[in-house]
Amino acid sequence: MKPLAGSNKQGERYVRPDAVTAEIEAVLEWPLPQSFALAAAGNLRPQTLVYLMRNCKPNRPTARYDALIVAFFSRLQRAGAPMTRGMSDLDRERVDDLVKNKALKLIETDRLDIFEMSFKLGAERLYLTAKAAVRLRTRTEVSREDLIEPGSDLTGEEAADTLGLAKGGSMPLAEARAMLNQIYEMLTEKERLAIFYVQEAGLTEKEAAEQMGCTDRNVRYLITSASRKARASEESAPRQRRGKE
Repeated sequence: MKPLAGSNKQGERYVRPDAVTAEIEAVLEWPLPQSFALAAAGNLRPQTLVYLMRNCKPNRPTARYDALIVAFFSRLQRAGAPMTRGMSDLDRERVDDLVKNKALKLIETDRLDIFEMSFKLGAERLYLTAKAAVRLRTRTEVSREDLIEPGSDLTGEEAADTLGLAKGGSMPLAEARAMLNQIYEMLTEKERLAIFYVQEAGLTEKEAAEQMGCTDRNVRYLITSASRKARASEESAPRQRRGKE
């Protein structure tokens, strides 16, 4: 049986649980169509399903193999459902879409080791990141909606958070709106996530790093980079005003 190549942040190699290893070994003794059918019907562990997807892929598309992929995404969504409970239907759909897109990339690049070790852990990581990205974009407060231009992609929460990065004083509302949009467009997706985890969710840099799949040093860099961009935008605002006078 092909060993897992992935590892956690401490450098410890992923290892399949003994029960999963025993089931895979038994399944490999069966005719492949039978193994595919049982896995697609949900009668095998999800880790076994992932093993079959990775190591028994046919040379050309087949209905049996496609059924494995459908079963994988079905089990992935069920595993993540508790994490999206309480979200609006629209936000839940956005989270599911982000998870599907990320999972497709993992399948294409054969980076599913964590799912063979613990399907639940793999699903939780995808859903935590996707949920954070959606919350970052959609959380709103009525008292902050005045900061947003009509038709803007920014939410009230994002507007307040982004403006807070600049640490600026009072300014005309029109200038605040323009500044918010300018800063938001300058930030990368990872910078927005780092800000959300540390400043909104209250996680430490180390905890945020675990959620984002990077080092705490990288999280610290992302926050510093975002703050630098915000300050640069704030400093350029007076010069732009003087240029218009």
